[in-house]
Amino acid sequence: MLLQSDTSVKPFQLAEAHFSTGRFHLMDIVFRRWATLLQETLYAKTGMMFEVSTENVEQLRFEEFLGSVSKQPIYIFETLNQSRGVFLVDNSFFKLVLNNQTEPIDEQSSLVQLMKENQQILLQLVRPLIDDFKKSWLNIAEVELKLKRVTIYPGRAKVMLPYEYCFVGRVQLSLNNFQAELKLCLPYAALISLLSPLEKKKIIEPESMDNYFPHIKQHFVDLLGKTEYSVVAELGKADLSEAKGKLTKGQILPLQNKDGLVTIRINGTPVLQGSTGETAGHYSVQVIRGIEDKKPSAIQQKHEFKQVSWPNQ
Repeated sequence: MLLQSDTSVKPFQLAEAHFSTGRFHLMDIVFRRWATLLQETLYAKTGMMFEVSTENVEQLRFEEFLGSVSKQPIYIFETLNQSRGVFLVDNSFFKLVLNNQTEPIDEQSSLVQLMKENQQILLQLVRPLIDDFKKSWLNIAEVELKLKRVTIYPGRAKVMLPYEYCFVGRVQLSLNNFQAELKLCLPYAALISLLSPLEKKKIIEPESMDNYFPHIKQHFVDLLGKTEYSVVAELGKADLSEAKGKLTKGQILPLQNKDGLVTIRINGTPVLQGSTGETAGHYSVQVIRGIEDKKPSAIQQKHEFKQVSWPNQ
């Protein structure tokens, strides 16, 4: 339809997403992506849905960063050009996860004992978290992180010289009254050569969840396969207005059915239509089509099906 020249048209503009960043805006984008992926991964691994938030990435001397590290699990990994970084996890976070997945831990247990007894469980949790960080660089750059070892002693985590600069990013986790923090320390010298050519790049290409989770479709198929369903075959509907709310033994209730097809409801929702019959001595329904679908059903019949005629009404 053509509009008249005097018709008023209200202009619209495309919306833009705004968020504040610090000096290293690409690193801030990566850490925001990482926080989102962490939320999904932690829910899949622990069954707990944490609230996640991030702070702007900082540039610190490694000595300054290491001085703030307490006696806690310190995962050491290798990244670009054989440089190394560290991933820090709060003790309280590990204790929460262990209490949720195993028998309640003894509060008197030392950190050394907890790490020794639950090392495999903790590694199975940490590895996906580090993998999520690699995924967060999608459409920005290729960054590899290879987990090397773990320690609880800051003195053994001197992976950089004291005066070297490093990137430090933090992700806060909260659940009800619980709060914890994950820290990632990355070598500045290894990443700055990668980031410098990208600093003028203001637009990151849009991407779908398929890029983050290449097997997302199979994930939902598996999820549906484990879900229980109630399936009901509805022969028709009965009009009880003449009964006036009183039903007696032996009373016959005519069923109203316009097309003579049975309606199959899954979890109460009408999904398929079919015809009644008999298979191996059991009443059966042969699916013909979906609701409002005139195409034949794609469900293959494995047993002999005998048609039963619907009585005239």
